[in-house]
Amino acid sequence: DGTDITYTALMKELSDSCHTNSLYYLSTALTSGKYLGAYTNAINSVLWTSNYVDFFNIMAYDDFNTTVAYKHHSDYVLSQTCLNYWITTRGIPAAKTVLGIPAYGRPSGITQTGTILSYNGILGQGGSSQLDSATITVGGFTNYKVYYNGQPTTKKKAMLAKNTAGGLMMWEHGQDSHDATSLLKAVCDTIGRIY
Repeated sequence: DGTDITYTALMKELSDSCHTNSLYYLSTALTSGKYLGAYTNAINSVLWTSNYVDFFNIMAYDDFNTTVAYKHHSDYVLSQTCLNYWITTRGIPAAKTVLGIPAYGRPSGITQTGTILSYNGILGQGGSSQLDSATITVGGFTNYKVYYNGQPTTKKKAMLAKNTAGGLMMWEHGQDSHDATSLLKAVCDTIGRIY
């Protein structure tokens, strides 16, 4: 359908502008790659073999279902699956691959409108930084289970990214807590960076 040609041309043009005088990096966000649709090849290898794009941010989250209850939207296995698909199957260089982690939670089995909560908001309702789910009030639903990444899972994902990929990104920092329960702090502690 030409999507691959159009997208590649756009990224080349952006790359030419961003990389003039080495002023900017160019990154792109990619889906998990878990659900292959009609546009599987819209992102083709020219983007990484030609060095148009500096970093590929893999959105390893939002694997939810409005009809299936008790399904985590961003578990550790999803991160492994995403990195394996983009690095091994599709061939993106590991050094350019950035694993995305969420700083928010989602319920499963109900509508997603108005039911997404920040990690900080989940903790504010009694959720634990050491767990990956909490029963809270969300979007008018009381005592409903919301799934998120606590510090232990975040640390595992940080090690996965350190050993397999080129980095880690968070969507998004403003939803994190800003104390000892912080997900960013968990990442920094794991990879030996100062928080």
